[in-house]
Amino acid sequence: MPTLVGFGTFAALPEERISDKMSRWILSGDQGMLVWWSIAAGVHVEPHSHANEQIVWMLKGKLEFRLGSEQRVCGPGDVVVSVGMDIERKLLLAQRQRALTTLCGRRNYAL
Repeated sequence: MPTLVGFGTFAALPEERISDKMSRWILSGDQGMLVWWSIAAGVHVEPHSHANEQIVWMLKGKLEFRLGSEQRVCGPGDVVVSVGMDIERKLLLAQRQRALTTLCGRRNYAL
């Protein structure tokens, strides 16, 4: 995964098509990452955890998040912060969802 130092543009980031229903664009520095997600309705992300802090900012659509034992529906403008917790996401509406995720600590971000 390439690392950016200095200036760049979102348009220059390559789209990574995970499947026909999920794409992401990753901006990575030495100590953190920003991931722009585009996920179609009906996609389920398996429960997983991150050792470091993860921050999600919902831009469009709605997601049902589960963090540990707490569950909540999040929509545009909502933010979620998880630290070393299992996280599960489930899309609720029949529209494409968009979210930005920041991850502290650079890592191999494979699905």
